[in-house]
Amino acid sequence: MTTSHLAPMPHLQLPVLSAFPEGKAQPETNRHANRADDGVFRLELAFLNRSRQILYRLQQGAKRAFDIIAACLGLLAISPLLLLIALLVKLTSPGPILYTSQRIGKNYQPFGMYKFRTMTTDADARRDALRKQAKLEGGLFKMENDPRVTEFGKFLRALSLDELPQLFNVVKGEMSLVGPRPLPPDESELFKDPYTLRFQVYPGITGQWQVSGRSNLKFDQLCKLEMDYVLGWSLISDLQILLKTLPAVLASRGAY
Repeated sequence: MTTSHLAPMPHLQLPVLSAFPEGKAQPETNRHANRADDGVFRLELAFLNRSRQILYRLQQGAKRAFDIIAACLGLLAISPLLLLIALLVKLTSPGPILYTSQRIGKNYQPFGMYKFRTMTTDADARRDALRKQAKLEGGLFKMENDPRVTEFGKFLRALSLDELPQLFNVVKGEMSLVGPRPLPPDESELFKDPYTLRFQVYPGITGQWQVSGRSNLKFDQLCKLEMDYVLGWSLISDLQILLKTLPAVLASRGAY
């Protein structure tokens, strides 16, 4: 048996089970050398074994079907709201209506995540300077009272309305309605094993992070919440998160 340790970007490799020469099993004394008590490996192997189960694959298929149907119906239902927001974004600040943010998805595949623009057009250029100014050298970058956010953008962010265009990402198969928080490439590199398992599933518009405090959470809390979600995933857990999302959004806790 050989194993390939889950590694940082660009590609995540889960443990791979393979036969040894002449069909002989690897001696127990050498198997997973120095990893007999490795909790990281056990978590990775547990996820691998579960992801190969027929029931898990059927549930994943049902999840994808639900994502497509719900996203399409949602886009039709809120199309007037999308048009109104688009118009107000254009009228309240110079720049494009939509902002496409580079994010890392399932299997470390990069994709452009759609959002209504809530910041000034020079936001990306000012990001590193603001990170140093806020002394955020490690962890995820999120500033309360971020000077790059427009006045209308503050309103959109408070109610997470800026994230509605991500329904198009769901239809395209880049995201799910529920999943780990989609992060940019530099922040995705912060995750170490076993928390890299988050990249084995599709990121979500909402998730444990969204309903548990959002930006008020620390990085280690985010890691634990997402690990619990990935390892304990079920259709019921997705439904529970979806039901918690609207109250969390209306409360605006940690939204900035």
